[in-house]
Amino acid sequence: MKEKKEEDLKSLFKYIYLKLLRFKDSPEKIALSFSIGVFIGIFPTFGIGGILVILISYIFKLNYIAGLLGTFIMNYVTSPFFWALSYFVGEFIVSGKLEWKGFERSSLKGFAISYLIGNLFVSTVFFDNLLFCGKEYDNSL
Repeated sequence: MKEKKEEDLKSLFKYIYLKLLRFKDSPEKIALSFSIGVFIGIFPTFGIGGILVILISYIFKLNYIAGLLGTFIMNYVTSPFFWALSYFVGEFIVSGKLEWKGFERSSLKGFAISYLIGNLFVSTVFFDNLLFCGKEYDNSL
């Protein structure tokens, strides 16, 4: 049973690898797809990020594999970094100060507002930078 799961996992990675090698889209379109995936990966979508990427890719005729790979920017290692960065950037935008107010009951609304504003900003910055890198790569070819 364990060997079957390992074999299925290997075949999934092989499929993704072969799909990556056979991209027929322009580098700009792949960069846009990946950037949208990163934006959705960083922005709090509460578990439906992958579905959103596939839906957006279908609607705008983008590369869903690149988009799904972009969502993997949020994982167990990077999530705490992005959560903290989003809060501190949002707190700076809202109040002009960099300070940790904690999770006091009276400031939960303020925490959520700071986090969401910061998260929108951080997601947009990563989206713009990755899209720019993709366009620059396309221009260098």
